[in-house]
Amino acid sequence: MNGQYKSTLVCPICKKVSVTFDPFMYLSLPLPSTTMRTMTITVFSTDGTSGPSPYTISVPKSGDTRTLINALSSACSLRDDERLLVAEVYNNSLIRYLDEPSEVISLIRDGDRLVAYRLPKDNEDAPIVVFRNQRMESSLSSFGRKSWKTFGTPLVSSLPDTVTGSNIYNLFLKVMTPFRVSRGDAAVADQTLGESSLVDETEDINMSSDASEHTSINNNSVEDETGTEDVMQFFLTNERIPDQRMKIEMDLSITVNDPHKRLHVAVCWEDSGLDQYNFSSLNSLPEVYKAVLFSRRPQDTCSLYACLEAFIKEEPLGPEDMWYCPGCKEHRQASKKLDLWRLPEILIIHLKRFSYSRYTKNKLETFVDFPIHDLDLSKYIGHRCQDVPHNYRLYATSNHYGSLGGGHYTAYVYHEGKKGWYDFDDRHVGPITEDSIKTSAAYVLFYRRIQEDSLDTVTDIDSDIPT
Repeated sequence: MNGQYKSTLVCPICKKVSVTFDPFMYLSLPLPSTTMRTMTITVFSTDGTSGPSPYTISVPKSGDTRTLINALSSACSLRDDERLLVAEVYNNSLIRYLDEPSEVISLIRDGDRLVAYRLPKDNEDAPIVVFRNQRMESSLSSFGRKSWKTFGTPLVSSLPDTVTGSNIYNLFLKVMTPFRVSRGDAAVADQTLGESSLVDETEDINMSSDASEHTSINNNSVEDETGTEDVMQFFLTNERIPDQRMKIEMDLSITVNDPHKRLHVAVCWEDSGLDQYNFSSLNSLPEVYKAVLFSRRPQDTCSLYACLEAFIKEEPLGPEDMWYCPGCKEHRQASKKLDLWRLPEILIIHLKRFSYSRYTKNKLETFVDFPIHDLDLSKYIGHRCQDVPHNYRLYATSNHYGSLGGGHYTAYVYHEGKKGWYDFDDRHVGPITEDSIKTSAAYVLFYRRIQEDSLDTVTDIDSDIPT
């Protein structure tokens, strides 16, 4: 009943390879559903051609940023001349950029909110501008004193080689195009607010009369293609020190000194200017994963071979399982690859149905389609010198019904003398058809090697199989 597998570790830095051989009494195989992760990310255009759209993708739990971006690129039909900039949004700011391809996605929490911006691919070193929208609000903590408060998701656009205040204004108006309120929507909004007159897209909007709180920007206002004057002011800000700002004039020449080539701009709005745009999609981003309680999901199905593929697939070690590299003399997040090296006469396979995380524990009801008469493991064996067959026939299963809190075990066993399958359930023992032994309750599978002379005919199991 003893087998052997080969374990290969590779250092991601110095490429040091470590190979070990370990025995096993049984194989614990993961279910593919436990190796994948569902993630929702909102994709934004940076040229004003379309509004934000959420996309839900499935990626390996052990994957990296490169894997995530590749899956998202396919989901959103990214063009060949585009690239994605992925970032995490918190408190209406981009707090982290996922720009390291090898960074593991296990660091991303289900409650995080991620966005991706479609940028031109021709010049990946070109600087970008990050716009943060702000409005004047009273703060209870400061005894009603008004201050600028950031709202909505930041917007991003590529910058030209020469950056001026005029460029900044025009780029912002461009990326805001999808959020522009139509004439009919503006009328409905005005009626809801009880205003006496409608705001027409072709009319100029006057500034607030509260000059003490906000300075008029008549000299800095910009008219878009509809002729509408947007009431807003632009300030250069410091990413680390948001209160440090400098007003942007139309003819101001701007140099991007940020080492990451990101220009941060605060867009300060008057309330009357906000009426021209619909910010609802900017104010509500979906979480990476939102659990739905008491929802019925269609039953997952996979083959036993898929479980084997998941078992031997190369994957990086988790941050909590760092490997000490003898070459680097440091702990590294090495990649690990398992291979079956030798197989035993009696092969026991355990399906890992119980899933544990920091916050949840549950049982997986995935239906695993396992072979009964001929489990062929030839292509999974690394030690090819063995002059023995790698084909197995099932002779018993152990089934588990219930959950983590409590459950019930039964067994299906092949009876050699009666040439049939039997169901063992406490005191009850009775015959069962072969078609009925495959269920989502299968927990442990028992196989015995098929002898070389019986491979062609797939004869019945030998009589000395333990029951």
